[in-house]
Amino acid sequence: MAERRPAGVFRSASVVKVLLALDFLRGRVVDGRDREMVAAMLRASDDAAADEVWERGGRAEIVERMVRRAGLRETVPPPQDMPGWWGYTGISAGDVVRVYRYALEVPEGRFVLEQLGRMAEKGADGFDQVFGIAGAVPGPWAVKQGWSGFEDVPDRRPAPEELGLGRPALHTTGVVAGKIVALLTLHPEGTSAEAAAGCVTALTRAVIQVTGVGRGSFPEGQ
Repeated sequence: MAERRPAGVFRSASVVKVLLALDFLRGRVVDGRDREMVAAMLRASDDAAADEVWERGGRAEIVERMVRRAGLRETVPPPQDMPGWWGYTGISAGDVVRVYRYALEVPEGRFVLEQLGRMAEKGADGFDQVFGIAGAVPGPWAVKQGWSGFEDVPDRRPAPEELGLGRPALHTTGVVAGKIVALLTLHPEGTSAEAAAGCVTALTRAVIQVTGVGRGSFPEGQ
């Protein structure tokens, strides 16, 4: 195992969709539409699907429930003045590992991991998802990527340093050969998505080459 700053808190971006899906599916018999919605949220990182799951689940209440269920330590809901911004849920690399461990243990986790194993090359917004784990490992794997700050962000936001706002975030997380990998990264303002993706993929290759599996957070994108 390799780790660096596993308790450092980052804005989750779309990585929180794993948590949303696990909460939504728990104890629920889902119909075809809901199943397709959750699948799109996980495989293509569909934000419209996440918006619906977030609203139906009670927004911050989802995060609070999952903190209790999965034994999360650093995860917190979005800032109170931004309740609709699920991607501003704060999470650590250590808690991402705990979320995947939870997914591997509960019945609803099977569907979630199956969908992550069928990740689309492009997200619903057109973002290239083939980086990090997906760029470094041929598979099979179950992967959830996260990206934030490469396009417009809301005008009304907390101080720039909170959750790394003002700096692009790019995360790669998932399960590879039964092992959990979680890399959460921030990059200098103005970094392109392509440059950040290259950095994260190189980091992933290094972690896997040295340890075979790892977890870590890299606040400087290097």
